[in-house]
Amino acid sequence: MADGDKTLPGSPDESGVRRFGALSGNTKGIIPQTEQTGDSAASTEPPSEPPAEPPLPRAGELTSASEDAIVDPSEAILERIDLDSWKWPKYFAFALTRMEEIFPTGGIPRGIGPVRELVTEENDFRPLPIDREKWSGADESWSTVGDVLANTFTDAWMVSRDGIALEEEYAWPMKPARQHMLFSISKSIVSAVVGALTDAGLLSPGDLVTTRVPALSESGYAGATIRDLLDMRSGIKFSEEYLKEGSEIRDLFEAVDFAPRTATSANGIKDFLKGLTSEREHGGAYVYRSCETDVLAWICEAVVGQPFSVIASEYVWSKIGAAHAAQVCQDRWGGSIADGAISTTLRDLTRFGEMIARGGTTAEGERVLSGKWIDDIFTGGADSAQVFADSPSGLSYPGGMYRSQFWVPSASRDVVIGIGIHGQMLYIDRATQTVGVKLSSDPQPVSLAHQHGTLAMFEAIAEAVPPKTESAAVSPAASAVEPSSDLGSAAPEAPARSASAPASNTAVAGAPAPDVPAPNAAAAHAPDVPAPNAAAAHAAVPRPAAAGTLIPNVAAPAAAASIAPQQYVPQSGIV
Repeated sequence: MADGDKTLPGSPDESGVRRFGALSGNTKGIIPQTEQTGDSAASTEPPSEPPAEPPLPRAGELTSASEDAIVDPSEAILERIDLDSWKWPKYFAFALTRMEEIFPTGGIPRGIGPVRELVTEENDFRPLPIDREKWSGADESWSTVGDVLANTFTDAWMVSRDGIALEEEYAWPMKPARQHMLFSISKSIVSAVVGALTDAGLLSPGDLVTTRVPALSESGYAGATIRDLLDMRSGIKFSEEYLKEGSEIRDLFEAVDFAPRTATSANGIKDFLKGLTSEREHGGAYVYRSCETDVLAWICEAVVGQPFSVIASEYVWSKIGAAHAAQVCQDRWGGSIADGAISTTLRDLTRFGEMIARGGTTAEGERVLSGKWIDDIFTGGADSAQVFADSPSGLSYPGGMYRSQFWVPSASRDVVIGIGIHGQMLYIDRATQTVGVKLSSDPQPVSLAHQHGTLAMFEAIAEAVPPKTESAAVSPAASAVEPSSDLGSAAPEAPARSASAPASNTAVAGAPAPDVPAPNAAAAHAPDVPAPNAAAAHAAVPRPAAAGTLIPNVAAPAAAASIAPQQYVPQSGIV
């Protein structure tokens, strides 16, 4: 991501104001145009001429996932969206849930395995205070979880622990079964695919990029390793300034039709990558560059001999208990835009995060990634923290680092996050087994205030909900199942692929932040336990919702008493 807060060209400053999408409800809070308040409703005089197009629905309040019906009044909006207008603020939230209608996409099938159950419970975490001293970049007017949600263009959000969805809400046009664009959280999914291929002995982070993709031999990637790309430490010349004319990220957008093409635009992502040059030695400074992830996806394709979408399904997505397919946007030449164009449902991204939090295994014990690969993400390399501290991002996240396409946002080595422009975040706390996901449609590509506010929100919830102690905790340490090659050395000649593939179907703002304290020493690894009983003694543990509030494709549990959302009251001693 580029430094500083950025707003899309031509976008008015609409902080906290939604045309549609954020802070709206499934069946609640959609206010007819005639009922809107404010300056536009002050006059009772009829307009002098009819509007050029039908009015868009207004936003209301986020609504629980347990709503039986979901209003979706404006499918006709698609007829107004094209490659020029999809990022306009009035269309943006809608477009992010309809990428397959705007761009070519490759499906990432969920496979045929069982779906990971997530029991939805209803709570009200909005009154919880956030730690603004730690996350000082958050807006000064925000003091609670509710303040963050209300002012950051939220389309959907969820917090889970041990298979319990402690909070799950959607804003129109987002729905439980609808995919939402992840932007650069996509990078963390690509990292998982690289990790799975490493575990399978098909490649190693120490391999030269050009050994795996000879087509890049004449590019600036000559001499770079896969590890250089995973950690954003190649010497490639690439500017991530989204709004700067002539920047490489703008050229990448033109190459894949995310921005209007010009006569000099490259023909797709791979043609663009072949034209990049280097400006420094590989393996040195950390500089955030989206192109690195696109090369990683190309390497995966070269190693396995299948499209990236098929590889991602076979090695990762089909193993995490996903309820729905994911998808990745493609250019018109078939190249996957893997750096920032994967879309998933809210719940499925939560399942992915849960797998990372559990050290690479699912709740059912299926290993997706080796414990060694996961532990390396959290602990980093010998100089990962130092090179990050020397970069502009080090001012925004003191004590943090960047490792294998994940952000480590503080001195704690128990929390990693995925960050996507326009307000996307995946929060993973392996100490408490808490996973948070927030999907948004912020007109600003990058906002440190929104990033720090979202982090503070998830951290407040993770600390407020007490860990369970009924069984042994899940250890984040490396498991007995280790990859067949070392994480830093070159892999031997790749063996033939044994499994058959399924059918094919961004640096943060540079505002300074204070030193981050270490996590509470009393934090413990949360155990893998069943859903809490409705009669549990701890008032802070949410009660099960009524039958029928499970994820799709999973049988409902025995009927339970219907409950309304309850204000969250932490136990004594929990700050």
